[in-house]
Amino acid sequence: MDSLTTAARLEWWVNSSTCLAAFLVAVTIVVDEQGWQAAGQLTRAEEGPDLAALCELDKAFELCLPDDSTMVVMVTALTPTGSFTLTEA
Repeated sequence: MDSLTTAARLEWWVNSSTCLAAFLVAVTIVVDEQGWQAAGQLTRAEEGPDLAALCELDKAFELCLPDDSTMVVMVTALTPTGSFTLTEA
């Protein structure tokens, strides 16, 4: 089992050329024989309502990692304190 804990950025794109919002987050990604699982926390918990509002429109976000790799993820199980889980889109 491999894991990675890192700072990252969640981006919410309106279309292919317009990023409406970006949130700094801390994520832990665990990879095992079944696939991967991830959990995260907003760096600024006060942005929780903004993230929740966007999730109501569409839970799909782009997760941008420090090595410039990206992946489309679904933000789920968002709590009032700004923690969440990520699933594969």
